[in-house]
This record gives sequence, structure tokens and C-alpha cells, in this order.
Amino acid sequence: MKVTEQNRVPAQVSSLFQAVDIHQQIPPLIVGERANPTGSKKFRELLLAEDFEGCLQVAKDQEELGAHVLDVCAAWAGRDEVTDITRLIKDYSGTLKTPLMIDSTNPRAIKAALEVYPGRPIINSINLEDGGKTLHEVLTLTKKYGATVIALTIDESGMALSCDEKISIAKRIHHIATTEYGLDSSDLFFDPLTFTVGSGDKTLKDAAVQTMDAIKRIKVELPNCHTILGLSNISFGLPPAARKVLNAVFLHEAVAIGLDAVIINPTNCIPLDSIDKRARELALDLLYNREVEGESEPLMRYIEYFAENAAVGDQEGSPEELLSPEEGIRKAILKGSREGLEDTMQILLDQYTPLDIINQLLVPSMREVGELFGAGEMLLPFVLKSAEIMRASVDILEPYMEKAANSESTKILLATVQGDVHDIGKNLVNIILSNNGYQVIDIGIKASIESIIEAAKRHEVDMICLSGLLVKSAIVMQESMPIYREAGLTQPILLGGAALTKKFVAEACAPNYPSPVVYCQDAFSGLAAIQQHEAGTLETTKWQARETQEVKEAKTITILPARDIPTPPLGRAELSVATSDFLDLVKTNTLFRGRWGYRQNKMSNDEYAQLISTEVMPQFENIRRRILEEELFQAKIRYGWFRCYRQGDSLTVLDGEREYNFPLPRQKHGPHLCLADYFRDKNGGGDVVGFFVCTIGKKVAQALQQLYSTESYHDYFLLHGLSVNAAEALAEHAHLWMRQQMGSQFGGKRYSFGYSACPDLDLQRPLFELLQAEKIGITLSEELQMVPEQSVSAMVVHHDQASYFVV
Repeated sequence: MKVTEQNRVPAQVSSLFQAVDIHQQIPPLIVGERANPTGSKKFRELLLAEDFEGCLQVAKDQEELGAHVLDVCAAWAGRDEVTDITRLIKDYSGTLKTPLMIDSTNPRAIKAALEVYPGRPIINSINLEDGGKTLHEVLTLTKKYGATVIALTIDESGMALSCDEKISIAKRIHHIATTEYGLDSSDLFFDPLTFTVGSGDKTLKDAAVQTMDAIKRIKVELPNCHTILGLSNISFGLPPAARKVLNAVFLHEAVAIGLDAVIINPTNCIPLDSIDKRARELALDLLYNREVEGESEPLMRYIEYFAENAAVGDQEGSPEELLSPEEGIRKAILKGSREGLEDTMQILLDQYTPLDIINQLLVPSMREVGELFGAGEMLLPFVLKSAEIMRASVDILEPYMEKAANSESTKILLATVQGDVHDIGKNLVNIILSNNGYQVIDIGIKASIESIIEAAKRHEVDMICLSGLLVKSAIVMQESMPIYREAGLTQPILLGGAALTKKFVAEACAPNYPSPVVYCQDAFSGLAAIQQHEAGTLETTKWQARETQEVKEAKTITILPARDIPTPPLGRAELSVATSDFLDLVKTNTLFRGRWGYRQNKMSNDEYAQLISTEVMPQFENIRRRILEEELFQAKIRYGWFRCYRQGDSLTVLDGEREYNFPLPRQKHGPHLCLADYFRDKNGGGDVVGFFVCTIGKKVAQALQQLYSTESYHDYFLLHGLSVNAAEALAEHAHLWMRQQMGSQFGGKRYSFGYSACPDLDLQRPLFELLQAEKIGITLSEELQMVPEQSVSAMVVHHDQASYFVV
């Protein structure tokens, strides 16, 4: 079928595990360049030593840095490129999620790589240097294996210098590829090549302009084709700091006029906003060959600037010693830096009272941190670093303060509600509020309604903040409102937690309490609400229902019985698991962005990659090292396989002479699914079901408590996040183990009670009894929460139609 604009699908490349759009929402597509013996001495040495594990690690590092595609090259004099690239592609494709770029001009090596690669790669590259002989061989392979290919603007005369020459060659290659081989335009990348503007060669003064003009014309004259550049050529011959700046500015300019992809080492490109304004102007002058009357030529001005300003491109900002002590403490809090903190505080104590330092300098600085967080310009881990500096500053001031110094500040009661053992959200609120000058009375987790009323009256608090992670916590909050009213409480109540919504708070909680009841999405929403209360402007959360269109009922789906039933060993068993066996299953992207809060927000791709490589990955590796060295995880799994049968919307599970009943809810709306549908009934011969429960143990909780009590908020937050995700990784390990016992032909899903498809936590009781979970140290609280917190339980369903749904 001919591809038209109406039926065109998004252009993608893929690996065994995922597809990646060539046109990124925030361009460009980043191709990691370090797995190449020509461009990386480290990779070359690993390849020559045949250290293929090391070669794989180089690629993993690029993947972790945020590369969308990984360039793989094995061409080196004296080695068998076909053998090497076959080995590398096999190793990479079975381990890495990121799609690959096969970097070779040797058709035999390209063919060998394509034969073992299970996804859709990019081939790098083709050109017309030999009159098209190699080009025709590679295009044949491109068509046969459904790949994409990069075309360089090189012909029989060599590399094209001018924009017109680049476009002429690109059109020749495009005509051959599309008319003779039937490739679509979207299968083609064009690299218009760039030459250095840093050599002093007068014929190359406008090299950047010619390349950028070619990019613009390719996008117009060869629609649906993609553009790509090897970025670092532009700065060849310049000092390292000058190269970094020029690369960053050139990349920004090229993306702005249509560059789709770039081959680069993400760690070597600095954020544009961190570059000195003058350095950026000089870089633009050099790129666009802009002369300034009465001054030296652009290249000389650029080189002279970096000779006089050696730090540009390597560090930013003014020397700390030039700052006033007031600005110094502000910057220390904003940057989360302890450097010179005690000296600065001592200088300030000569000029201010301790309370003035807190109220006029520290608290405004923390409020600025909150504003930056709210605007998406500061990430949560950095907020916690700032809070640590705030706390350290107050600790320095404490010996100089009168005992009742802060007795007039707003007093906040803080608790996680009855039935909820999760304290991370509450603790984050405590950190933010206490470091903004408020008195926080934290009465802990599982706080009963009675204890909240008693503490509110005894401490004469000004406001009450309640937190809860679970759906059950939201119900507790709803049911407690009239009780607080009848007990005579009148303080505003702030409600927050993962299970809450603005609508629920407005409709289910607020009407039953006489004072403002406010939904707070996060700690800083709570801080804003307290400030509104102090200003007399706090209002109860309201919900304005939107008009909704009628949704057509989904059709009921009929689940046919599984054709085959697995035969795993029946009964229960136990596993102790080495931390190294499951820690690599932690999804770092999910951890960094979700649990730790390192979101890209307003950062460019390069800025975000820089953050991950220089800040986040080192923290992850440090915590990982500590976990392994101190044996903080003591992972155990209890699992079992049992005969069972469906009875209506229930599952009956057999354990010897005993029967356990698991009533499973059915969707009240289409497609009317129920987990029991995935099992055979008794007349159909019955079925088999698996269960497991796993934990990383109690030792990590002790380490977390120690960090929190010593006000190491940043490390506490990161270790807690990793421990929770590690428990999920252990659950994935348990599920993989059980799937191996079933056999490779069986798929299915795992479902945890308390979540969307089976929200009834009461089903934890028979699961725990079946598996005898207490033997690995896991118990259920009165509210059916697992203790330790970093534990996971699940039911394993083998049916290949099993899917996740919401009842």
C-alpha cells in the first residue's frame, strides 16, 4: 500500500522491548555515541581486550543517561568486524530497552547485525562516494529487514561543503531509495554533515550556516525525511570548555530550525541556560560568521574570551566569598550547600538576633524554594537538601535563642490517619512546614480519631493536617469529620494523600465540618493553605461538576476457559533471595521520575540528561552500594501453587482438606470483567492458581528511622523511595520465578489485593493463611496493612487473556 498523509503512522525505531518515536515531543532524538572504538578510547580498549561485559556496560551507561537510541560500532583495524558486531548486537538486544543504530559502512557487517537484531534499527550509513555500489547493497538490506538508514551528503567528489551541494546529493539518494527500492521518505535520515568552525580555515567560516540552511531545505524539499547530525564536529580543534559551549549553542540553533536527531555523548553537552550570556553571544557570532566592526574576527574573539575566562563551561555563578552574608545564606539554602554555613551564620549573628535571622532570612529563602518547586523549577530531592540546610542553620542558632522564642508561631497538628502505616507523605509535610518556621506536633501513623481530638485540644493547635495513602484512609477521613465537629474542634483541617481527590474532599468531607476543609495535593499546597489561613483568606475546597457526555457502554467480554492448564509443583515453598538478584529489576526511570521526583519539567533534554548523569545516577549508585555493603535488604519470598475452581464470581482454593474462598468483584459496567472469569469451574476440571508474598525485611526500616531522626531528609527520602521500588522489583522476581515453574508457554498477570481489579483487602487474610506468611516475618495489622511496609503480595493468574481493569 502506498503511504499517504492520511494513512501515515508515526515514524519509529524499535528494540525487542519498546518502540521509540523518531520525532520526539521535545526534540531532538538523542543517539548515544560512546559504544564506538573510533570515538571512545575506553570502548576501544574494552573491545580490544574482548571485555564484552564492559562493552555492554558502556551502552547501559548511555541508556541511563537518557539516550533514545544507541550507536553500535565494531570497526577497528586488525579485528573481525562481522564477528564483533554480531556479538555486540546479540548482547545489547537481549539486555537493553533502547533501540540500536548499526554503525558500519561494511555491507557484510550490516547484514550480520540485521540477522540477529530483533527490532527496527537505524543503519549508519550510506553515501555516493564509490558511485553508489555500497549504497545499493545497503539499501537492499534496509528494504529486506525493514530498517531505517542514514544518508550522508557525500558523492564521487567528496563531502559536500555548500548547502546547494548537500541538497543535490540528498535528492539523488532520496530518488534511488524511494523509486528503485520502494522505501518511504520516513525510512530515511539525512546527515548534511558539518565541518569545524574552530580551525581557522577561511573556506569553513560559514560551515555552520551551510549545514543549518541544508537542514531547513531538507525539511521543505524532502518532506517526511528526517535530519540528523554528528554534533561535535562543529567544534573540533577548540579547547574542551569552548567546545562544550559551542556544541550546546549549535544544538539549540539546529533543533530550532528542524533538526530531528543528534549523535552525541549527553554528558558533554551543557544546559544552554547555564552558559554565560557573553559566551553565548560569541558562540552565535562564530556559528553565523558575524563580523563586528572594529573587533577581531569571530573565531579570535571566541578563543580570546575562553583564554580569559577559563571557568566558563565548567562551572557557573559568582565566587561565594564575594556574596554578602545575607545573600550567602539565601544561596546556601537554594543550592542545598553546607559550605561555609557556620562562618556565615556567625557573621549574621553579629548583625541580627537569632529570630530575625530565621524570620527575615531563612524562612523567606525556604518560601522561595517552595515557589521554585511550585513553578516546576526545583525538584523535590533538591527541596529536601534545602530543608537540611534550613534545619542545620536553625541548629546553629538554637544555643543563642530564648526557650520560648517561637511560641507565637502557627502550631500545626500532623498525623497519618487510623489504619494507615505509610509515613513518607506525612514526614515530607513535617520537613517542609517545620523548615518554614511552623511548630509541628507530629503524632505519627495510625492515629485514631480520639488521639487526634485529644492532641488538638491539649496542644491548642491552630490547624490540623491529616495524611493517608490508602482508599481506606480516605473513608476514615470522611467518617471522622462529624466526630471532630461534635467534639468541638473548629480548626481548619487540611487533607492530603494519594487516594484523595479534590472532588472527594469537597463533596464527602467538607460538608460535615464547620470550618474550612482543604484538599492539598502535596506538601507545598499545605504550606500555601497555612499561609492563606494566616492571611485570613483560606476557603473550603469546592468542586464544580462539569457537564459530561454520555459514554457508550462497552460490550461484555466473554472469557473462554484456558486451553491448557500449567502443572507447577503444588504446595507452598520459601526462597531467600540475594539483593543482587533482584535490585537490577528496579526500573530506574520510574524511580527517578516518579518516586524520587526528578521530573524533566521545564528542562531541555540535554539539561535533564546532565542532571541524571551528574546528580541522580551517582546518588543511586551510592545508595545501592550502601544497601549491598550493609545488607539492608534481607529478601524472602513465600509462594505456592494450589488447585482451585471458579464458583460464580468466587474462586475456591484447595489446600489439602481445607478450602479457602476468595470472593472477587465484577465490574458493574462493560465489559463486566471479574478475576474469577480466568479460571475453569469444577465441571470443567478445575484449575490452578498461584500466590506469593515477599519482603525486603525490617533492617531497612531501622536505617530509615536513623536518617530521619538525624535530619538527613534527602538521604531518607531517596532510600525510602528505592526500598519501596525494590520491594516491587522483588515481586517481579517472584512472579518471573513462578512463571518459569509454569512453563514458557504460559503468560498471565499478577494481581494484588487492595488495587483496582480486586480492591478488597480482606482477601489478604486467606492469602496469608495459605502461605503462612509469618514464617518470613510479614504480618498484617488490624487494618490489613502488611508490616514491614516494603512488602508485596499477589495472586498469580496464568490465563493468556488476563488483563488489568478497574471494578
